[in-house]
Amino acid sequence: IYTKSYASSANFVKEYNEMRNGKKPVKDEVQTPEEMRSAEIAVYKKSVADNEAILKKADASLKPIFQNALEDSKKGLIAAEDVNNKGQLAYKKNYPALLKMMEESHQRQIKDWEAKYPADHLQFVKKRLEQFMKETSDIDFSAELLQKNGKNYFVNKAYEAKSSNWKLAFRSGKEVVEPARIFVQQWISEL
Repeated sequence: IYTKSYASSANFVKEYNEMRNGKKPVKDEVQTPEEMRSAEIAVYKKSVADNEAILKKADASLKPIFQNALEDSKKGLIAAEDVNNKGQLAYKKNYPALLKMMEESHQRQIKDWEAKYPADHLQFVKKRLEQFMKETSDIDFSAELLQKNGKNYFVNKAYEAKSSNWKLAFRSGKEVVEPARIFVQQWISEL
């Protein structure tokens, strides 16, 4: 009764909305072709500068290694600055399709989020109550247990595959679960 009352309180609504908004999918931002090109150039410029600084301070025996790294960075920079860079041209060509795919993916995520976290907090509660009813519908409270190494196991192996909620309800016992199911069924009918 307390839980039912609390689920309609302003505090619960506030907490639910905070949780719901925290779970809302965020749309991934995608770099424009220009941003991607600029970022790639910036990475190579930094790499060139870093390798030049290291080369100046490097021990003579290590200079050939850092010289090779510097040459690779310079080649990468030249390639990144090339307006005919194949990777950048491919990204630019595929960019509209990428945006469309990202938008479609985001819309699917929003739809799933709305189904899982409905705007009406009581519909969220109703789904959880229905889940309780489903998971406790077929509990065999007379199921035999077998003890191994200090742990109880079901003799019927099918029961071992049941959900943790089913097993929790089994351990709670019929005298707890049956009245709860009656109460929850009534509550669901009110929602």
